[in-house]
Parts: sequence; structure tokens; C-alpha cells
Amino acid sequence: MPCKAYSDQELVQLLANNDRDAFQQLYHRHWFELYQSGYYILRDADAVKDIVQDVFIWIWENRATLNITYLKTYLKTAVRFKIANYIRSGNIRDSFFDELGKLAPDQLSPGSDEIVELKELRQVIHDSMLQLPEKCREVYRLGRDEGLSNREIAGRLGISIKTVEAQMTIAIKRLRTKAGFHLTYIIILLGLY
Repeated sequence: MPCKAYSDQELVQLLANNDRDAFQQLYHRHWFELYQSGYYILRDADAVKDIVQDVFIWIWENRATLNITYLKTYLKTAVRFKIANYIRSGNIRDSFFDELGKLAPDQLSPGSDEIVELKELRQVIHDSMLQLPEKCREVYRLGRDEGLSNREIAGRLGISIKTVEAQMTIAIKRLRTKAGFHLTYIIILLGLY
């Protein structure tokens, strides 16, 4: 019987016996959905591809000892944890927090608890920005709220592009520090998938 006809559970059992066709079927069956859900969070195609690939590499390397009942759930959870670790490591793009801050609650599919958590995260982001020095806060606001480029911000404020870059770096670092835990919590527990 071709591997396409097997359930995930059957494929995992075949995988334990080094069946490469079973692994390829699992990969092709789940890769795109995992990529989409990861991209929904990170908005960084290369990072998400690496994360999903790492999960499947781990599956292959541990195939002989896997004891997974619900593979789809297991894979989604593994991707979530890898994304959380990626965020904690500080490797996320600077625009990630900007994009998150622009999401409206109706753009998400979570329940009321999740929306409360998202509001709390937005409040953390807002409070962090209020604690920035005035020039830094203005640079960040112009970039985030008005969508100006660094060159446009420099022109408007009469400062150098290097100064804009430095101020934006300060704002993003502060935001990562203050919001990192909250964001990781939301991704893991609320599963923005």
C-alpha cells in the first residue's frame, strides 16, 4: 500500500523502522501547514523554514524512540516552542514588534482570554515606548506609526541617518527586553495559529 494511504500514526510506526518514504510522506503532509502557522507569527520566511526543518530533522533523528499519539498536535507544539526560543534569543526582525502592535483583535482567531493577553502585550509595548528618551520615542513613532524610512525620519527631525538607526536600535532592544516574556507566553499558551 502506498504511504499516502496510511494515517499519521501508521507512518510514525513505519518511521521507527527507518522507512524513508514514511518520513517523506509525513514531511509533505505537514510541512506547509507548519510553515504557514509559523509565518503567521514571525513573518520571516527564512527563519520559519529553518524552524520547521529543524523539527523534522529532530523527528528523523529520534525516529526509533518516538512515542507520539497525535502527530499534528505534536508538530505544531514543537514549532511553537522553537519559535518561542527564537524570539527569546533575540533573533527576530526589528519590524516584528511593529507588525504585532498593528494587529487588531479581529485579525486574530483567539478567544476572549487571548485577546486580553494581546491587549496586555500591547500595553507593555506602549509603556516601554513611553519610558524611552524623547528623541528615541519620536524616531520610533515616526517609523512605526507613520511608516517613514530612516532617511525620511532623519530629514524630518534634522538629524543624521546614523542617529536615526541608533535611536531605532535602542527602542527595539528596549521593546525586546520588556515584551519578550509576554510574547513568548502568548505564542506558547495561546497558540496564535
